[in-house]
Amino acid sequence: MYQFKDIIGHGFVTESLQKAISSGRVAHAYIFDGIEGVGRKLTAGIFAKTLQCRSQGIEPCNECISCRAFGDSNHPDVIYVKPEKTQTLGVDDVREQINREAKIKPYQYKYKIFIIDEADKMTVQAQNALLKTIEEPPSYAVFLLISENIKNFLPTMISRCIIYKLKPANNNEVEIFLKNKGYSEVDAVGASASGGGSIGKALMLIEDESFKEDRAEISSHLNRLPDLNLWDILLLAKELEKYKENAERMLNAMYLWYRDALIYKSTGSVESFMQTDMTKNIVAFSKVMSLKNIAAGIDSVIEARRALGYNANYLLTMEVMLMRMAGL
Repeated sequence: MYQFKDIIGHGFVTESLQKAISSGRVAHAYIFDGIEGVGRKLTAGIFAKTLQCRSQGIEPCNECISCRAFGDSNHPDVIYVKPEKTQTLGVDDVREQINREAKIKPYQYKYKIFIIDEADKMTVQAQNALLKTIEEPPSYAVFLLISENIKNFLPTMISRCIIYKLKPANNNEVEIFLKNKGYSEVDAVGASASGGGSIGKALMLIEDESFKEDRAEISSHLNRLPDLNLWDILLLAKELEKYKENAERMLNAMYLWYRDALIYKSTGSVESFMQTDMTKNIVAFSKVMSLKNIAAGIDSVIEARRALGYNANYLLTMEVMLMRMAGL
């Protein structure tokens, strides 16, 4: 049962929310914006649970009837808004699940809280419908909007909400979090490096055995890249077809490898390495590759990611990327 103190890397956000609770100055609408897995839903959820907690403190007690109901996803005055017919919230969803429901007073608690996931994917019509309620909300209503791209909101919507932009945690914070959860240092390093500051993503990766295997195999391919000729490159591109359905994971692993290699080649230091469990191999790789080739490797990964995003031929994209990586 989580509390504010369990949130990693968002001290300013949690302090601000707790001050709002203690002062009684809770706004009617909040947007929690950030990348997936960064803690948007967790933060919004703890905020909602604390607002409804019978102890009326700045942390949920996790023991009262309200906290238990929240933990069971069965709280009568905390409403999770989800699309009924389509993948995104439409105007009918807003009218039926929010606007109509907001007119009804809370059943048992001080607030009636609406948690709206993927709120940034609402249609323009849906946002305008929600605005009618947010602009003149009932005194008891609180709207918590979860967002991954705040630019998708109408300016009028943003002007009516308190905005919290949750930034990715740094690698060390994620690594410590994972080790405190009981994971090994090697696994924690790999998952935190690949998680991009998202604790949720890092947790998903560390539980995925295929991630560990893929990461080790990709690093092995890169480690021998300086010794490959053109024919070997073409064969390796063929091997990489196994990652076709999970190309983003593969490209991310390659990017991190080249990123660390570039740092070492430029500075001679490993202090800023992200993949510290691969330091020895990356250093050896850097010593036999020119700075120009390493920089070209980074560019080739970025270009491959962009090309695949436009549905380019996968095998051809891999061939071109690997040839540039090898300096051919």
